[in-house]
Order: sequence, then structure tokens, then C-alpha cells
Amino acid sequence: MSYYINLQKAIDYIEDNAKSNVKLDEIAKVAGYSISHFYRVFGAIVGCSVKEYVRKRKLNNAMLDVVTTKRSITEIAFEYGYQSHEVFTRTFKLAYGAPPSRFRKAQVEPYLFEKINLLSNNENGVIILKPEIIYKDERLLLGIARKINQSENTKYGLLAKVKNEFIEMLESVVNRVNTDLFFAVYDYDPEDISKQDDEINYTYFYCVEVSEYKNIPAGMEKKVIPRAKYAVFNYDIINNRLNGEKLSQPVYDYIDGIWLPNSGFELAETSDYEVINEKKNCIDYYISIK
Repeated sequence: MSYYINLQKAIDYIEDNAKSNVKLDEIAKVAGYSISHFYRVFGAIVGCSVKEYVRKRKLNNAMLDVVTTKRSITEIAFEYGYQSHEVFTRTFKLAYGAPPSRFRKAQVEPYLFEKINLLSNNENGVIILKPEIIYKDERLLLGIARKINQSENTKYGLLAKVKNEFIEMLESVVNRVNTDLFFAVYDYDPEDISKQDDEINYTYFYCVEVSEYKNIPAGMEKKVIPRAKYAVFNYDIINNRLNGEKLSQPVYDYIDGIWLPNSGFELAETSDYEVINEKKNCIDYYISIK
């Protein structure tokens, strides 16, 4: 385990100095290894060379600034150590298929190269899954919202009743984006989070995605999910597998109780939501992170 601990120190150092011109000997010194030994061990465990890892992390962070801020491309390029606007543009285009200015205008959902966390692979025999980390564009949802008490839901199956209620109204929805997908959003009152599970109250929003809000049926509500960063888990309902691994506890118990504390991420304020595909018997869990 010492290799993982020492390499993680080096990775953390790279992260803390992402905008500096960090050198291999400096990084190796943080890990406590000679340059040659560090180079071989890093590549074997992380899966890419130190130079490649630093390059990808710098470019990832610069890309996020391109798509999430209005700062000039030149300013971003120099901040992350690129020698010129032209060098940054060539590197960016090679990685993402378009120059940064066009990439920004397209408002795409970029692929992220996240910081490696070597200490989150396995803790005491418990597998720590690695979900897909993405930036998801804004989603326009339309459906019904109901206040739910968890204790009453357990007794009376309230969530299933909300779903059935919405299905009966579904024909009146226009501009639906994908007829196979349904969405479930849970909005909690911050004051309820510290309560026992059966005492928690929340708003349950069962809905579909639409391309625009037009001719909204009576009794339905709009729910706009803003562009945000998510960890995405895929759950196979039939086989009870999350990202391919067999679960021994409910999905949210695993995500909140095991994955999150070991992930290096924190929960963001944006709503988490589920994307349900009943034809494929699967659910994608979008966990809002920062």
C-alpha cells in the first residue's frame, strides 16, 4: 500500500501546482523515489506516464475554464503554462476535435480527465467504483411534484403511486425528447437531512424531458436542471449490479456511505436525479458533485 500512498502524494502535488511548470524531479521527490524509479512505478500503477498525466490534467482544467467561464482563450492558455495562443489551440483541437473558441460556442458536454485517486480502489475488501464524471447540459423536465414522507412511502408505496399518476397524464405532454426515458428528482429540505430516514420529508418529482416548455398540461410543473458536473452510475435492475458490481446494499447507501467518502468529491447544491429506462431495465444515477 505504501506505493499507492506515496504516488498519491505526488498526484496531490501535481494537482496543487496545476498552473505551474512542475518538473519530474520535483514530483519524484514528493513521492520519495529516484526519478527513474518513480517514472517506472507511476506508469505501471497510474496507466500513463507522468508527463502525459500532467498534460491531461492541465488541458482538462483549461478546457473547463473554456466552457464554464467567459475569460479570454489567450488568458486561459497562459495561465496553464502554454507558450502561446496557437500552441494551446493546436493541443486543444487535437484532444477535443475543435479549437477552444468553437468548442465554447458549441456548448458540448465535454469528456473529463479527472484527478486519479489511488487510495479509493479498495478499502477493507470493499470495492470503490469509478463512475463516469461528466458535465451535463441543462435539462428541461416536465412532470408532477409531490411531498413525500419516507415513513409513509415505506408503508404505502407513495413513489409508485406518483409514477402511476403521472403515466395517466402522459399523453398530454408535447415536445418529449426520448420516449424511453423517465426522470426522478429528489429535493430535500436541508433541515431534514440530519433526521432519521423514516422522518425525512422531500419533494419527489417524476417527469420526462422536453425540448421546450409549450402547452404545459394542467397539474404539471416545470423543473430545470442546470448545467452541472455529475458522477454517473449505471444500475442494472435485473441483476442488481451497479457499474457491473453486485450490490449488497441499496444504491444510495452505497453511493453516499461508501463511494462519496472515498471519492475525493463533495456533493454540490444542484439536484441529483435518476434517468430510468424500463425497456432496458436500468437506471442512471446522476450525482451532482464539485
